[in-house]
Amino acid sequence: MKAKYTQLVFILLQLSIVSAAYSQTVNFPLNHQLNELIEKDLNALNKNEHTSFRPFIYQVVQTNANVDSIYKQFNRSDSAYLLGRTWWSKALILADRKLFDEDLISIGKKNDFKVNINPLFDFAYGSVVGGKTTTYTNTRGFLIEGQIGKNFYFSSAFLESQAKFLPYVNDFITANNGIVPGQGRAKLFKDTAGYDYNRASGLISYSPNKHFNFQVGHDKLFIGDGYRSLLLSDNSFNYPFIKITTKFWNIEYINLFTQFQQVGFGSQLDALLPKKYGNFHYLSWNVTKRWNISFFEAIISAASNNRMYEFQYLNPVIFLRPVEFANGSSDNVLMGATSKFKLNNKSYLYGQVMVDEFNFQMIKKEPGWWGNKFGIQLGMKAFDIFKIKNLNFQVEGNVVRPYTYSHYGDSATAPYSSSAYTHYNQSLAHPLGANFIEGLAFLNYHHKRFFMESRISYAVYGTDIGGINYGQNVNLNYNYNRAQISGDNGDFGHEIGQGLKNTLLYTDIKMAYLVNPKTNLRIELGWMTRQHTTSLAADNVSYLYFGLRSALYNYYYDF
Repeated sequence: MKAKYTQLVFILLQLSIVSAAYSQTVNFPLNHQLNELIEKDLNALNKNEHTSFRPFIYQVVQTNANVDSIYKQFNRSDSAYLLGRTWWSKALILADRKLFDEDLISIGKKNDFKVNINPLFDFAYGSVVGGKTTTYTNTRGFLIEGQIGKNFYFSSAFLESQAKFLPYVNDFITANNGIVPGQGRAKLFKDTAGYDYNRASGLISYSPNKHFNFQVGHDKLFIGDGYRSLLLSDNSFNYPFIKITTKFWNIEYINLFTQFQQVGFGSQLDALLPKKYGNFHYLSWNVTKRWNISFFEAIISAASNNRMYEFQYLNPVIFLRPVEFANGSSDNVLMGATSKFKLNNKSYLYGQVMVDEFNFQMIKKEPGWWGNKFGIQLGMKAFDIFKIKNLNFQVEGNVVRPYTYSHYGDSATAPYSSSAYTHYNQSLAHPLGANFIEGLAFLNYHHKRFFMESRISYAVYGTDIGGINYGQNVNLNYNYNRAQISGDNGDFGHEIGQGLKNTLLYTDIKMAYLVNPKTNLRIELGWMTRQHTTSLAADNVSYLYFGLRSALYNYYYDF
């Protein structure tokens, strides 16, 4: 009887066997390291794909980058091993495959009905070198992904976390009314040193044909080919959205409708959060197979003073700025462009320009008008450098002028703006907000299941001092206590880094072993240093960390 019961369990486990390739899913995970695995193929000279709006739709990636083939380098098992063995040997081999190669549970068949279920973990411990400060992360969750028929996909994930952070992260959480970077609202856990928070995401996707894809989700999005985005990044928390992708000829056109929230500074958390709406148009044009140029426009409108949603913004093919002007110029309008040029099969240049406001007449009048608000990004990425397979390099520079992304308040005396380019009090673009210049460099290598990365970033930025708004905090009303430098009303002479000058040198060296490619479950060991200096104080830390992580998401603590 015992043997029969064990064999029954084994048969049930066998029903969940799938190929060792990466899971069929809705979108390819929005994770820099995972994206890098497929970017080399997507950016080959013979490919004509659009790569700057992420996460990638899985069907597009699978067709053009052959994800199954890429992930075979991680395989350890072979179904043939199950033949000619005793039942207990087969059970051990199957358990090994479930742990190291496959989805925990997989039900159904491809192109009919299929569901994959996997646990998610982030267990980490860290310690400050030469100090007594320790940190931990205790995250548990699950990911469910599936498809119905050939064109309908869905996913749902939930993460529950308790964590203790480094002091500079705690300072950020306190200053932003209990917001954990990129992970939403938190409450104190057991004592004042720890936090309790959670994250839920969900997405449904429908592609009726090769020209259209419709998605309704609650998650994050990213625009650009770099590590940072000056247009729309995954820096802030999840948000609800409707995304319509249209593809024809060499064009990809995306309509995005979102709802953002702001957590009131100094207000009670247990209250309905103020809403604001985002409308985005993104037109990507592959001029040639080597050169892409894309155009971006966004408008943020606050749902304040009993104002209803502006249905005129729902028009998918209208220019948003003239509509906003006709409505009285009450909303926050941003425009921008991205470009990428493939140097060869294994390297490309990329860049972004973001314009919040620009008046050429003011430049002619006097330099440094506060209202000329814009940002620029330049970068390069190369794969298999020095002819070493999987040795990759990236360098990137970002610069954003003061007051960029901010907007005026509901009144002249209101310190914060309800239509700033933010969500959950974090910038929808760069973690540093505005008023900064930054350079980054990455070098990484992977061989089979081993991964190593070294990264360094250096930034100079200016923060507020003496209650004066110098343009770094994008949540602030730009008319509230704005710095007066020179010229008429002090409106001129504004420069990047004004205010209290901060310098930030951040380095991170880590190595990892991939346990299971299905959820990018990895064992990590790393060393981070952060050297932050102002004219008033220095805040330096060296930090060792170790963890077991399902690394499917990007979290930014490099600020």
